[in-house]
Amino acid sequence: MEAKRSAPFARTEFASVTGVPPYARTGMRSRSGLKRTAFYPTIGAIATDYKLHNTYLKPDYFTDPVEEYWACRNIAGLWDVTGEEVIEVTGPDALPLLDSLVPRDLTRMKDGQCYYVVMCYDHGGIVEDAVLIRFSAEKFWWVGGPGESELWIYTNAVGKRVTIKSHLDTIHVASLQGPKSREILQQVCTADLSKVPFYWSVEAEVCGVPVVISRTGYTAELGYDIYVPVEHGAKMFADLWDHTRPQGVKLAGSKALNLRRMEASILNFGQDFDWQHNPVEIGLGWMVNETKGHYRAKDLLIAAKKSVPARQLAGLKIVGTDAPVDGDRVNIDGRDVGFITSATLSPQFGHALAIAFLDTPATTHGTTVEITAGDRKLTGTVSPMPFFDPERKLSKV
Repeated sequence: MEAKRSAPFARTEFASVTGVPPYARTGMRSRSGLKRTAFYPTIGAIATDYKLHNTYLKPDYFTDPVEEYWACRNIAGLWDVTGEEVIEVTGPDALPLLDSLVPRDLTRMKDGQCYYVVMCYDHGGIVEDAVLIRFSAEKFWWVGGPGESELWIYTNAVGKRVTIKSHLDTIHVASLQGPKSREILQQVCTADLSKVPFYWSVEAEVCGVPVVISRTGYTAELGYDIYVPVEHGAKMFADLWDHTRPQGVKLAGSKALNLRRMEASILNFGQDFDWQHNPVEIGLGWMVNETKGHYRAKDLLIAAKKSVPARQLAGLKIVGTDAPVDGDRVNIDGRDVGFITSATLSPQFGHALAIAFLDTPATTHGTTVEITAGDRKLTGTVSPMPFFDPERKLSKV
């Protein structure tokens, strides 16, 4: 799967002095500031509404979120998803270190393969979820968001033969998502994308620029995330936009992304769950491996997997087009049973959808609930997730 390596992604030598933190000094690693991504020269000329994500200014929408959503569903959307942070772990202990931090068995990964993973604290709560990319047994990328993954990896790496490096400010991420994304991207990509399976990656060039491409995304459509060094980012994104625009691709923002991820029931760290929740409570109990060797919180996670949680995430189909907001309370026969974590009006269904943390007895499919949304009372039904394309057929074509 792995093409010839390009210089910007060459392996970093590890710091081997035992007891010395495996981390090169950089600028202050506080999550503050307001920065523009490498793609801003193109985006800034068009977008007028923005949000802040992991210190970066990101477009909320360009024209209309629903229009951008349908572009992704019918052809493809082009996103700036910078702020999804690449944390690179290299060195002889890279694999055993990361395998000790996640409940999935990473020893089964092949070079070029990607895994959806979570890391957990010792109490079983989730540090963050991420896409993990394996280049070799001595080089991995943890691609997450604004959680504490960098600190947790660093904390557990002291004395190990590894080097840890955040690429938040040196590698930015574009995403082309939609049913036509493969054929459109292939026209400017040196790798044969037909040979890159779902949740695999390849090193190649896009528009003449060295990149890493993973067949992943936040839409549950066929799509590709493109990791580009900042110094080449402006050119690549501008050229990619010039190439894709005549074929019906739309620049898309965070609001359109949220519409599609809600229909697909893709969870958002810090909104649908955080360090207070274990994988079982959020429907990721399948990640908890009962036979692999030691990993953080193993006994607690296995015990949680074998028991019934008091509260867990559930999907709600709402009657009508009025969507609740995060934090709105959910009731059954006047009894409070939980709260909304995410909600939106679905373009696919024409009615509102929501994800909620509910008392487990209230999560039976078909259960009718009432939602207190300010001075409004909304009615919903507990429904299976994902709401749309539950077998993920669209992303696996």
